[in-house]
Amino acid sequence: MESTERFAILMARDERFIALDEAAFVLASHFHEGLDVEARLAELDALADGCGSSLEDVLERVFSVLGFRGNTGGYYDQDNSCLDSVIDRRLGIPITLSIILMSVGRRVGREMSGIGMPGHFLTLDVETGVFLDAFDGGHQLDDFGCEQLFMQLHGSDAPWHQSMLAPIGTRGIIRRMLNNLAQIAVAENDHRSRIIATRLRSLLPDASIWERAELARAYEASGDFDRASCVLEAVAAEAPAEEAKGFRFAAAGLRALMN
Repeated sequence: MESTERFAILMARDERFIALDEAAFVLASHFHEGLDVEARLAELDALADGCGSSLEDVLERVFSVLGFRGNTGGYYDQDNSCLDSVIDRRLGIPITLSIILMSVGRRVGREMSGIGMPGHFLTLDVETGVFLDAFDGGHQLDDFGCEQLFMQLHGSDAPWHQSMLAPIGTRGIIRRMLNNLAQIAVAENDHRSRIIATRLRSLLPDASIWERAELARAYEASGDFDRASCVLEAVAAEAPAEEAKGFRFAAAGLRALMN
């Protein structure tokens, strides 16, 4: 099965049945040609083999025995968002290190959830209610500690709400990874990666019309006005009347650039 088709099929499932590690590897396969998803899943099995089921056991395994750590020296490296590279290098950013932590935990029967706190992804150990900062070696936080971390990142005047610690599902995690990859690609003027990230995001079943239209902007930035206009026309066909008018106008403008 072609990787993009596999991604779309995975994302269309009931979210309870989307395997996060599989989805993350399928995502990474779009950036790393030849990635063997099944082999990588088996490698994750091996990483968890022999690990105990307590929280302390999982933290010890991931951060001490296996040596996963935050990539403080190259935070905006694209490979930090690709799970295969994170495993190979033992380096990642909060969201991918959290996926490693959750994946090992799941394999030993420990339930963990992703927490999409703005600016810094965390992991919740469901049994204990403890929040874990995978970027900081699995440092354990309570609610107040999470709030303090948020203030450190955003300033003491930043508005905080307890809802920022609500668990998010697999699609939300994948969307956040794709957002990261798209932002990195824009900063590096990497048109190919921007197109890949925005195209995958547009395939999410709950993708907004604006997320779908962002693919057109990615094609436009690369100079592919034909594909950009086609995307806008497709979005316009399903958008509310007022927004559709704007999308069609933009598509016509792109068509004119081809003449």
